[in-house]
Amino acid sequence: MGVFSRRFGLVAALAVGLAAAPIFAQQVLAQAPVRGGTLTVGVESDFEGFDPIRAGVYSNSTVTAASLFYETLMRLDDKGNLIPALALSMNANEDGTVWIAKLRPGVKFHDGTPFTAQAVADHFNRLLDPANRFAGRVYLAIEKVEAQDELTAVFKMRGPNAALAKTLAQPSVVTLIISVKALNEKGPDYNRNPVGTGPFVFKEWRAADRLIAERNPNYWDKDKPYLDRVIVRPLPDSDARYASLGKGDVNVIWEDRAENILKAKKDKSLVVLNWIGSGALVIPLNTAKEPLNDKRVRQAISMGLNRKANAAVLSQGLRPVYDDPYGPSSGIECKDNGALGYNPEKAKQLLAEYGKPVKLVHTVTATPRGREGAQVFQADMKKIGIEVTIKPVDQTQLVKETLSRDFLVSGWRIIDFPDVDPQMFANFHSKSPINFSGYNNPEVDRLLLIGRTQLDPAVRNKAYCDLIKILNDDVVWLWTGSNTDFAITRANVRGIPALRGGAVQVEGAWLAK
Repeated sequence: MGVFSRRFGLVAALAVGLAAAPIFAQQVLAQAPVRGGTLTVGVESDFEGFDPIRAGVYSNSTVTAASLFYETLMRLDDKGNLIPALALSMNANEDGTVWIAKLRPGVKFHDGTPFTAQAVADHFNRLLDPANRFAGRVYLAIEKVEAQDELTAVFKMRGPNAALAKTLAQPSVVTLIISVKALNEKGPDYNRNPVGTGPFVFKEWRAADRLIAERNPNYWDKDKPYLDRVIVRPLPDSDARYASLGKGDVNVIWEDRAENILKAKKDKSLVVLNWIGSGALVIPLNTAKEPLNDKRVRQAISMGLNRKANAAVLSQGLRPVYDDPYGPSSGIECKDNGALGYNPEKAKQLLAEYGKPVKLVHTVTATPRGREGAQVFQADMKKIGIEVTIKPVDQTQLVKETLSRDFLVSGWRIIDFPDVDPQMFANFHSKSPINFSGYNNPEVDRLLLIGRTQLDPAVRNKAYCDLIKILNDDVVWLWTGSNTDFAITRANVRGIPALRGGAVQVEGAWLAK
């Protein structure tokens, strides 16, 4: 859910890939790409809109759609290596306080306007402007962006930062570059009429039904896209989404139901793609509200929740549970992460010390995934004497209530980033507008600042291990599943890259005959 990053050495080492590449089931190209045709993608929810400030967040469904129209400065290949996109290169000065992006010449927005360094500056400076009250700016450690010349954008950082190029390569609400010129011309209508540089041009959006995009004939990568048209359909019911794939009504679906994924693995007419990134499925606790402002209650919840056994049932082994959100792709391994472990008897003792009845409301998405997870949480809490009421809401409402801290217990997902800094800083720094758990710990703030500004990976990794030990002891969030994303395609679909952030990106997709 959450919208919105692996540091690496500076200058000469900037293009070094991740030490441990995530697992990704790749399709083998049996023939040269075929041109033409329509690809229909089934996603979990409707779209928030395509002005990042008005939308506020981009779900994985919105990133899937936005990636048709918008692009990032750099990209990551399936092994995590930086490759050029709108920028041919991004390099930092010696102390990592300034980054210079050299842009690709000849790129144009869909309305024919040239893509320039000023357009890059306009996009990022708009997000960074405090007057726009865009909470997602916390994901960026940028002070401002300037146009040095037509094709050179200069990123001036708030402090040393070794992660910018990879952070900006991840498609997200802050990194997919819009046309601010077109936005100023269209006004509020722009949110439903996106203009970018991407491989497809916006054609139509029927709310809660479908979004239609057509091939950009002037795309800078002359070989792409291969498809003539892409349709993205919001299909909230996972079983209906899977049935649509089986009938051929859609060609690709994002999927999270273990039953459907396991069925697809046995179906020769389907192909399952998966990506294991950093991030996690999580249960945030509002540490600013009673009774969760008492550490004993939060620790009791942690010790009473059988996370690993529950995940084994709910995900049928597809999503292992870790005790941190770093994941195997981050390269961060903590020998002591401070995880409390499953201990219901100790949980009961802590609640007895608290001395008052504990009643919780668990807000979740009104989906099978949301309800099932909440029911498991409710059952475990009942065993230790905590009463839980389940509150199912649609995804938009859950995001609204969680970000406004109008919850006790919520359901959430933090997507993978090539570097963990943006997510950790955004979610746990006391001054962050996205710190919706209301958590305030000066030592955590200090460690987050080390993680953001230190250039030495060993120093950064130690800070993140010290950090997770504190977070696990304080029980700010509960880590309930690894961030593993799945898509299922018809057997003739080719060319879909790693599902970073759960987004199904189709700029290189094609349909085999």
